[in-house]
Amino acid sequence: MNGASGGGGYGSGSAHAYAHGHGGMGGASAMGGGPSGVARRSHARSASHGGIMITRDPPPPDQGVGNTLQGMGGATEGAVHGRGHQRTFSHGQLVEGRRGHRREGSKTDFILPAGHEEREREREQQKKSVTRTSSFPKGHSRQASRSESIYTIRQHKRTLLQKLMFWKKTPEESRTRVVVANHVVPPHLSRAEHPNSTYPDNSICTTKYTILSFLPKNLFEQFHRFANLYFLFIVLLNFVPAVNAFGKEVAMLPLIFVLGITAIKDAFEDRRRYLSDKRVNNATCRVYSRDQGRYVKTKWKHVRVGDIIHLSCNEIIPADIVVLNSSDDYGICFIESSNLDGESNLKQRQSVKGLGMDDTFEVSKFDFVMEVGAPSTKIYHFTGTIPLQSGERVPLTKDNLLLRDCALRNTDYVEGIVVYAGRETKAMLNNGGTRYKRSRLERRMNKEVIWCVVILFVMCLISATGSGLWQNYYEVNATLGLVPFIPPDSLSASVLKLRLSNNSVWVGFISFWTFVIIYQVIIPISLYVTIEVIKLMQIYHIHRDKDFKDKKSGKTIECRALNIPEELGQVEFVFTDKTGTLTENNMVFQRCSINGTDYAHTPVIINKNQSSDQRDTFTLNNQLQEELASIELPLIYAQPGSRQNPTALSPPKDSPSERIMDFFFTLAACNTVVVAKHPHCDEMNASGMIVPNESTKESNTSEVDNASYSTTTSSIGSNSWGPSRVLRGFLPFSRPLSPIASSPRSTPPRTPESSPRYPAPLTLTPNHNQSTPSVSITLNPISQSDSLESAHGIQCDHQASADSSPVRPSLLNIQSAQMYNSNIMRESRSLTPSPLDIKPIYEAESPDELALVDAAYKYGCRLLRRSLHNILISLPGYGLSEYEVLHVLPFDSNRKRMSIIVRHPETQEKILYCKGADSAVLDNLSRAVDDKTKLRIFRTQQHLYSYSKKGLRILCMAKRILSDTDYEDWAMKHKEAENSLSNREHKLQDSYNRIEKNLKLVGATGIEDRLQDGVPETIQALRNAGIVVWVLTGDKQETAVNIAYSCALFLPDMEILKLNARTKDQAEQTIHFYLQQIDQQEEAWRHTDMQAIANGAVQGAGGTSRTGMEFSAIQHNNQRQPHLPKQRGLVVDGRTLVYILDQRANLKKAFLNLAGKCSAVLCCRATPLQKSLIVRSAKDNLKVLTLAVGDGANDVSMIQTADVGVGISGVEGRQAVMASDYAIARFRHLEKLLLVHGHWCYDRLSRIILYFFYKNASFVFILLCYQLYNGFSGSSMIDQMYLMVFNLLFTSIPPIIVGIYDKDAPEEVLLAQPQLYAQGRESQLYKPHSFWVNILDAAYQAIVIFFFAAVLHEDSNAGMYELGLTVTHACLVAQSLHIAIETKAWTVIHVFGLAMSFLLFYGFGVLYTMTCVACFGEPSQFGELAHALSSPLHWLTVLLTAILAVLPRFVVRAVLCSVNPSPVVQVLIDNKGSKQKDFIVSWSRSTSSSSVYRPNCVEETGDEASEPFSSLVTTTTVVTTTDEADV
Repeated sequence: MNGASGGGGYGSGSAHAYAHGHGGMGGASAMGGGPSGVARRSHARSASHGGIMITRDPPPPDQGVGNTLQGMGGATEGAVHGRGHQRTFSHGQLVEGRRGHRREGSKTDFILPAGHEEREREREQQKKSVTRTSSFPKGHSRQASRSESIYTIRQHKRTLLQKLMFWKKTPEESRTRVVVANHVVPPHLSRAEHPNSTYPDNSICTTKYTILSFLPKNLFEQFHRFANLYFLFIVLLNFVPAVNAFGKEVAMLPLIFVLGITAIKDAFEDRRRYLSDKRVNNATCRVYSRDQGRYVKTKWKHVRVGDIIHLSCNEIIPADIVVLNSSDDYGICFIESSNLDGESNLKQRQSVKGLGMDDTFEVSKFDFVMEVGAPSTKIYHFTGTIPLQSGERVPLTKDNLLLRDCALRNTDYVEGIVVYAGRETKAMLNNGGTRYKRSRLERRMNKEVIWCVVILFVMCLISATGSGLWQNYYEVNATLGLVPFIPPDSLSASVLKLRLSNNSVWVGFISFWTFVIIYQVIIPISLYVTIEVIKLMQIYHIHRDKDFKDKKSGKTIECRALNIPEELGQVEFVFTDKTGTLTENNMVFQRCSINGTDYAHTPVIINKNQSSDQRDTFTLNNQLQEELASIELPLIYAQPGSRQNPTALSPPKDSPSERIMDFFFTLAACNTVVVAKHPHCDEMNASGMIVPNESTKESNTSEVDNASYSTTTSSIGSNSWGPSRVLRGFLPFSRPLSPIASSPRSTPPRTPESSPRYPAPLTLTPNHNQSTPSVSITLNPISQSDSLESAHGIQCDHQASADSSPVRPSLLNIQSAQMYNSNIMRESRSLTPSPLDIKPIYEAESPDELALVDAAYKYGCRLLRRSLHNILISLPGYGLSEYEVLHVLPFDSNRKRMSIIVRHPETQEKILYCKGADSAVLDNLSRAVDDKTKLRIFRTQQHLYSYSKKGLRILCMAKRILSDTDYEDWAMKHKEAENSLSNREHKLQDSYNRIEKNLKLVGATGIEDRLQDGVPETIQALRNAGIVVWVLTGDKQETAVNIAYSCALFLPDMEILKLNARTKDQAEQTIHFYLQQIDQQEEAWRHTDMQAIANGAVQGAGGTSRTGMEFSAIQHNNQRQPHLPKQRGLVVDGRTLVYILDQRANLKKAFLNLAGKCSAVLCCRATPLQKSLIVRSAKDNLKVLTLAVGDGANDVSMIQTADVGVGISGVEGRQAVMASDYAIARFRHLEKLLLVHGHWCYDRLSRIILYFFYKNASFVFILLCYQLYNGFSGSSMIDQMYLMVFNLLFTSIPPIIVGIYDKDAPEEVLLAQPQLYAQGRESQLYKPHSFWVNILDAAYQAIVIFFFAAVLHEDSNAGMYELGLTVTHACLVAQSLHIAIETKAWTVIHVFGLAMSFLLFYGFGVLYTMTCVACFGEPSQFGELAHALSSPLHWLTVLLTAILAVLPRFVVRAVLCSVNPSPVVQVLIDNKGSKQKDFIVSWSRSTSSSSVYRPNCVEETGDEASEPFSSLVTTTTVVTTTDEADV
């Protein structure tokens, strides 16, 4: 099928056919050569893998286009997915297709929604009787990968309206939809008649409200909160005439205030979302226009389903697009989905093949109809077909889909058609809001609110009972309306109504609801708003902390959960990953073992002040260089005739030299590294115009050639500029070497390792093997002075005769290996860069692969290009060699290895190279080996053990030469496994294992993953703070234990307990043995300790016990105890964890008991699922607050399980960051986050919550006390306006300021004394009895304030409202003094807050009493405030009652600080006493010397600080004299 003739959609006359609903799909003349197009070489893939899957399902010949658009079915049985849980590959790694590379998925497991299994079983039963003819089955088809990290697939929830109208069935969405290219639809069709009219446009709207819906929707959401519903009930209750206590308008003030503040906050947040949507919707892309016949700039919001879009490299994808064409010859493109799923690795996508437009793609001739599945939240699931006119169908899979918000990488441009737009894109369907967690403190606060309701009920019951008794006491006069304090009923009322209204039971019932209105303030409605504001500002200040910014990466902290900052101050257990969390995840090649010989490499650490794009590297091993030189020299100096036989000078089979070459070839080839050579440039500008830039094109080509050539040549002098230009024309590459290269925007910097290996010019010898386009470079190490001349000679010789051979160099010019090495080192220090010294840009999925490829590059085995079917490698002595890639067997966590099968360019042998974990490779070695090979394997195993003890990450390399028979037999069975639709993954695993056997060991590597700066200090600080630290890692036990010692998790004098069980019974016996041993040790220690105390050997400081009142005393006492038990560390391997975490084994409780007796726990070989189960076990069984730290996708489940999840924004993508509550750049930032900000947040919120309960209760108790004076009539001495605004305005500002800015201890003290963290970890400030202590204090203050004021005003002429104003004023002063006592660090802001409280009180009083003569139908308060403030009795009452009210709290605090201070106070007292000695300088003229004493000086070095030291900087004898000048 040729591209000019178009295809199976709208051919000639199709517009008319579509408009009238008849006609065919295009005539035969429009078809072109269908079969020939299909026969074109391409990937024969199954429907689940992309590529071409041809099925036969021809439509009826008389079926029109209109019917065809409605009735085109899905793919046939071959494209049907299996039922239940289908495990499919996503796109993170290269997997073996038929030939060459193909990407496999990011290894991510998904947890399906609740009840999914039951629904699936029901569907399974229903489908048994139904023929499977649809290619789009319902239900959740999940794709999992082997890292078992967890995401939750979102379901489509029913709206509230749908739930209310339950009798109406929701119309079921069609399983398929038809998409037609917009440029082939006739322009005269109306919008309703357009085939794509039912699909939404590409505009997005993440806002919650509109201008019209804001008020009703926001109120509806706010009334989901219990406190708001309660106050709404109070407002409605106040509208009942018999019950009302306040004016209707006044009763609404608290509710309106809280609702208004919350609405303003919600509106502000929604406006930010609106601006973000506007910015996204107004972004531009290029859409094909039929009218102009080219691409035009179009805003994202105007993109429609069916539009053809042109995207350039690094451009963000505006919608979900099916790729139709790519700049790559093979139709490959790459995307980065970090904005979508957090994965930073590149994912490969493939353009649709089989449409007859593979050679030349013309947009105007694309007129196919596409059938795709309905939109879903499943990111890595996409199915569809393109029916051809011949009846064949081309399948569409996830490999053909580019998702919105991903970025196009490593491709000049792609063209595709939009299939999902706007809210139907997978990115928008999976767009979740800010996570909401309920902290432990908030849960406690909600319980206290319930107790406030109970107190309210009791107070109302007491008051109602008193009102009924009062009414009953005056029962005789009740009928006459002469009950004191009770207003009489209307004289015109009926006798029955009078009797009812004067009945004591009825009066008590009515009074109960009246008192509910009066005492409503005890429920702190403003508490919720205040807490939200405080938490928001706390998060803001955490964001503003400059210490959280990493100078190397530029990243800072991200607070993704806004409502649990206080949880940071209550953490008890920390679970942390190792790789990338405690370590840099910047792998440095350190050791390698080849032929049983260990080669060490010295690391070279890049200065931290240098740019972040420079990696740590290493120096080459001299011995290994010499061995490589001994292999390379014979090939370099070979006679020209000897090179006619490719194997004449090659290392012998199975020789040490061959193993060295195979070792470095495995490092360079057995990976998924993408090679980048040059920036990707698109000739189409942003407006859709083709603007060719010849200069840029030439510079790009030159740059590519230079880069390619520099990597193929082994020795070119640093000053050989002339020959480089001449010899560039000899290269047989007219196009860039990397069709899948990425696109750096600048020339890669010259690195030391890119210097040439040998300082000599070259000679070029073309390879005469015509089967593969390989090139060999032969180098002549002649003197440097003759380099330029020799290069010109080479040029002339080559021009004269293509068959002429270069002149053999004189033997006098041959250099020894030592001279070569010295030249290498001298040349590597050259400061003059050559245009050929440009290293390729490698992009790897993991730092391990990058380190190995980088190591191979430095030793001359250089990966230059990786295409779909070939890899181009420069080998020492051989030059350029292009290997055909037959299969790539991807890495997975089950096999723990990766393999690549290639065809050797000269020998045509099929060779399998394998790289993986030691256990995965050594177990698959051939057993039929001689003693010499066994010895070599034994030595390699010894090296591996030593590498593990040093904390290195180890890998083994092996190879296998496949015979043609073995390979063909395996390839046929492997193809069947690939095309299998049932149990496909298991069959592929068996296929991999079948070929990865009988391997020959090539070598092993040890890579160092260096600890991050400050990790040991941070872990030590966390342990000093009383936090239990667990490290959960998937590394080997030896490696993990070594890292545990390095990061101070294990101490040198610590007793290490190891759980390495192979059976359940063995695990149980070991755990119980350790527990019994520990119990015996503790019993012996207690006996010895008691005996020592009895003998007077152990004495407390000042008679206090070991648990004294200060940490210093505790430490001194502990130092005096001679028989302290040794600290323990626990090590558990993954196999033992299987038995421990098994519910049937019942070992979890015993294991946690054992772990609780250990200072640190290390879990090795732990899977992601085991990590999650460990965190959940500690969280549920030990009832502790947990924090999990990780940096990769395998840590997501652990992070989401913990109470607080912290992600490290490292180099493994952003999965952990996206799943976390807080994201930090370095592990050491955790210390300040917990010990400083966590401590502050918990301290502030605890005190503020208790203060709110106190201040509301004290004000209400005053109203209760007044009922004793008015016969429980429900009247109040305090004006209703003061009642409503007292807690909302007068006393609201100081607690907010204290909650945001107060500090009980400075940052330096909290970091220097991690033990102070116990205040939050043990919840010392907010205990269960703290609420009741504050309620009792509120009751006492209410009694003092009211009754003292009543006694002082007993004989005065002050009225009821003047007394009420005095009591209100006194209550305000008392509560201000109370918050002043609670304030720990006074600043100008604190003083401002208190001043604002009084200014609001006086200002409101002046406005209200001077302007409101008779408001709301209540008695006038005109001039009341001025009269009261002018009375001495008023001020005497205010000051006296306020001081007496807070005096007990002040005395208790003073006594506690003096007799039994809290740890924080004690440290502050000690710090204040030692502060004067911090810097003492004395000088004596008689000795002319000075003495400087610095007890705790911290010396800063760069970003880090050294350990504190205490020493005399200058020690001299100071002689003091009585000389007046000295004094």
